Amino acid sequence: MKAQMKFQKWMCLVMLIVGAIALLYAFCYMSGALSELGYTINQVGVNRVSKFFARNGYNDALLYDDIQPFNTMMMYCGIVMVLLAVVLYITACHKRRKYYISNYVATGLCAGGNIIMALILLIMNASWRGEFLKVDFDAWKRLYDNDPLLTRHYNDSTAWFDLGFAVYLLIIVASVLLILNLVWKIMLMKGEKKLLLNGELTGGETV
Repeated sequence: MKAQMKFQKWMCLVMLIVGAIALLYAFCYMSGALSELGYTINQVGVNRVSKFFARNGYNDALLYDDIQPFNTMMMYCGIVMVLLAVVLYITACHKRRKYYISNYVATGLCAGGNIIMALILLIMNASWRGEFLKVDFDAWKRLYDNDPLLTRHYNDSTAWFDLGFAVYLLIIVASVLLILNLVWKIMLMKGEKKLLLNGELTGGETV
């Protein structure tokens, strides 16, 4: 039981950490290539950006604006993940030797909620990555080549999108481990109960 008690303590901390990582990632999501798109819009202007970028099957710099609602959704999900981890501490999932209904509910909400949110965000992030790759990068370069007075802002890296796959997969793995911790806890509680029952029966027979 000592090993499991230590593991549950660490798992509650892990869930808090991965929630914080998800929130931090949401704050940094618009960095890199997306921020360069934003700089381009601010520097050149919406009208010029819309006219300059090719429209036949490509996305333009306005993708920066289109992706904002998803970024907001990521931020809210990160906040919810942190709050669900806090619920684990409120219900004492990190230190209780015996779990009660509140602990089962808190663990289920935290693990289940994180898995659902992480899967949705993972899929949507992949979709937006695909949309970013449809940006007319040649038109973006030509925009600055044609106007040397502009400060160049260009970046076609998908690094921040790719990082999202690692972040949300990490959250899913941590959530699965939290569920396995609960299964381990249930098995040990049943074992302890059985040992106590056998001890009472043996004592009764001895007397």
